[in-house]
Amino acid sequence: MKNKKINNNFSIFGINNSISVLLSRKVKIKSIVLQINGLAFKNSDIKKNIKNFEHKCTFLDKNEFNKKFISLRSQGIVVNFEFKLNYSLPYFSNKNTCLLVPERIEDPQNLGQIIRTSECAGIDGLLITEKRSVGITDSVIQVSQGAFLNMPIYMIGNLGQTLENLKKEGFWIIGVENGVKASNWYDIDFSGKIVLVFGSEGKGIRKSTLDKCDFMATIPMLGQTNSLNISASVSAILFERNRQLLISK
Repeated sequence: MKNKKINNNFSIFGINNSISVLLSRKVKIKSIVLQINGLAFKNSDIKKNIKNFEHKCTFLDKNEFNKKFISLRSQGIVVNFEFKLNYSLPYFSNKNTCLLVPERIEDPQNLGQIIRTSECAGIDGLLITEKRSVGITDSVIQVSQGAFLNMPIYMIGNLGQTLENLKKEGFWIIGVENGVKASNWYDIDFSGKIVLVFGSEGKGIRKSTLDKCDFMATIPMLGQTNSLNISASVSAILFERNRQLLISK
């Protein structure tokens, strides 16, 4: 990591997304661009929440704003901010810790949805590989709808080594993959300290990662389509875990 340039600067747009960022203590607001008389400019919540950042606000007329942000459905606001990602894992002491690895996810829409679903399901951390992944981008955090602020996200280099280290801490590694010899998803015990690994729809989980898995789970398809969208698979598994934890109390 010593020689790697780390990007901590991001942009987000839209009224709800902007309010989430403006209210968060986890970010440093760099600048706010508003369209004069636009939707955000007239919004009472935006007016209230930019009061502490008035010296960082730029106001543009409609033509200037549209020229600058021509491709965005921004509702008349764009917020630039600094958000520091985590590059080291803590020790997880909770006996029912759940971590998730979305491996080889190249579509920002999918990764953003996964972050949002993971936060809604209350998991303890998302492990994002620095290689073979879209990473954390403006598009990803936009789709997450503010969930990235409350979802612990850890950037990791060597996934294989990370999984080995987590095994030493008592984690079981569960891969979720169609087309392999695996147990039905509802037959897997998702309690305890677990890492859930999901592969991309096209490429699946890498063989070297599959070899690290202690268990494999699959969601059988009843239709002619052979797999769910990755974010739908994540949702099914995470809320099955929550169901199991609830009935075990």
